[in-house]
Amino acid sequence: MQSANSKSLGMKSSFCSVTNEPSPNATRSFGSDFHISYNPRSAGYGSDTTAIVLQDRVFFVLKGDHAEALCKIAAEEGATGCAAYFAQNIDRASDFSEHLMATGVSDDPFALGPAALEVLGQEGVDRIATAAKAQMDSRTAQ
Repeated sequence: MQSANSKSLGMKSSFCSVTNEPSPNATRSFGSDFHISYNPRSAGYGSDTTAIVLQDRVFFVLKGDHAEALCKIAAEEGATGCAAYFAQNIDRASDFSEHLMATGVSDDPFALGPAALEVLGQEGVDRIATAAKAQMDSRTAQ
């Protein structure tokens, strides 16, 4: 079910083409290369999640509701602004997020890197990779 907040952000729900069931996610596209997806359900992820989805195949997932902030940034600054927001909120990254693979911080068996580079640019990829490495270093130091 779509909340009033997601409607006011221009987000829409859809149906799964395989099951014909309503998708739990509300999404808003920003051109053909990326969209913001908010899932209010905690099943499977442990909390509600917001994702920056690149080319319908790379998912940068944050725990919690970041839909309003990300939709605003996406409309004003595009994918580069979303990359900056993700890097600033790296401590909220879900364990299911693909940012480590897509930015080259960990192995990338699914070849997600080229899509991330194409949509976010080298600066966006580097910004997220730097934030992720810093977070990993701080966890190791504890």
